[in-house]
Order: sequence, then C-alpha cells, then structure tokens
Amino acid sequence: MKRWLYTAGLVVLVIALGSVLLREFFVPENYICYNRKLYLTDPPLTGADVEELQLRLRELGFFIGEVNGIYDEEMVKVVKDVQHSLGVSPSGEVEVDFWPLLYHGEEYTQGSNTEEPPGEVHLEIYLDKLQLKVFSDGEEWAAFPISPGRPATPSPMGEWRVTDKSYRPNDAFGTRWMRLSVPWGGYGVHGTNAPWSIGRVASLGCIRMYNKDVELIYPWIPVGTRIIITGDYDVKYRIPMSQGQVGQDVVMVQWALRAAGFCPGEADGRFDEEMTEAVVQLQRTMGMEPTGVVDETIFWLINP
Repeated sequence: MKRWLYTAGLVVLVIALGSVLLREFFVPENYICYNRKLYLTDPPLTGADVEELQLRLRELGFFIGEVNGIYDEEMVKVVKDVQHSLGVSPSGEVEVDFWPLLYHGEEYTQGSNTEEPPGEVHLEIYLDKLQLKVFSDGEEWAAFPISPGRPATPSPMGEWRVTDKSYRPNDAFGTRWMRLSVPWGGYGVHGTNAPWSIGRVASLGCIRMYNKDVELIYPWIPVGTRIIITGDYDVKYRIPMSQGQVGQDVVMVQWALRAAGFCPGEADGRFDEEMTEAVVQLQRTMGMEPTGVVDETIFWLINP
C-alpha cells in the first residue's frame, strides 16, 4: 500500500513539474490564447485573439459587426464566407494555419540593412516608434518595424537578456522565438502568423516582427544578448517599495536612481541587493535613515 502511494505521488510530482517546465520554457503565459483553435462554444470563446481577427476581417471587408472579441454565430458565418472565398473548407473554425491566409503582402525583409553586423550586438526597441534597432559595437546597424503590446497588455520596458531561443514553425509565434529575462511574464521577440499587425500596437506584450525579419536577425543574437526596451506609457507604482519586489515600476525606479547618479545595476525589474544599496547611498547622501526602502520621500526625490 505504501509503495503504491509513493508511486502515485511520484507520478503526480513529475506531471506537475513537467507542466511548470513546459509553461516556463516553451509557452509564454501572456500569449497562450493566440495558439488556440477558435470555434463556436456555449458560452462563446472571447479574447484579444478574437478581437484581432475581427479587426482584420473588417479591413478585408468581411466583418461589419461590433469588434467585441466574442466568437459567436455571426463570427462563424463570417469565417465561413472568408474560407469559401479562399477556396478552403468552410468549417467556420479558425486553426493556426488560417491566420496567414488573411495576409497578402511582400515576403521579403523590411530591414534597413541585411548584412550581418561585424561587432558585438545589442538590440534597442522603441515602443513609441514601433521600431527595433540592431546595434553593432554601440553603433546603429539596422532597423525593423515591430508590433508591441496594447495599452491593456503593454510590452515590458527595461534592460533584458535573451534567455532562450527556438524555432517555432507554423504557429502564432511565427518562425523564430527569443525569450526575454522579464521576471513577471513570458515575453519574447518573435515572428507572427498575423503579419498585418506589424506597424501597429496589437500584441499581448511580446514584440512581433515579420517572419523574414526575425529569421534574418536570429543568427545575430546569441543567448545573453542585451535588449533594451523603452516607451512612454504610464506606470502604476507601489510605494513603499523594498527588496524582493519585481515589476515594471521597479524598472522605472532603477532608471531614475541611475539618472540621479546612483547605481542600481541593470534595469531588470528586480529589487535586489544592488538596488537596495543604491537606495541606501541616496538616503545617506540626503542625510536620511539608510533603510533601503523607496518611500514617498525617495520617490519624490528621484521623480521617476
């Protein structure tokens, strides 16, 4: 009996660990819905992927209803019409391979330079300009259009590292995937099966590129490459802020501390020992108690 319980417990543990590893390394949590099949259910499926589909079908002249993110009977009818016009089986269901059929554009890179950079590479992504730039030894080398996160699901600003790379053929992530070291979600730079979204604010937080573009730069970017993402959207702050916290507000305070002349380390969204020491140095400089906590006074002084 004890052996049976031990075996059962071990199986449950292995399954649980496997689920965590799959989620952590292969399935970015903030993007799961873009891999799912869309079909009629009761209640109907809802989400940002349905909304994006409605917007694209409206652009193509098929959808005239309300863009509400609901995959209802009206959407099934519209999808059947589209499938019929494309010469595919009119099932009314949207599989992953349906999305690329809605695009009729050029299949070549949109980059400003296609030559491999000769020096050390880092990337800078400008959310407000919808642009990704490649730098070689600190000099701008090439630029590409992107699609960053929507206001409700913004892309993470900060200083990140590429932690994982993989080929992702024939799915919502396009043909390449590069995971970022963001501590609060599964964000990455990747291709897309919705290329019409490039040049718009459309994603759930990841950085989308044309497949041809991400294929081009993929060999240039080894694991560990630095990627800096900047933007201009509003950030909600949690005050007081102390060691152990992670988040977008931590990134903004790290940048503000650096601008004030103190060194919190990379702006990686982690309130760690190095950031705590930077806050302590600031407090000592201002004649304050060196608590290492960002309270309202510190927040006012650095004005992130």
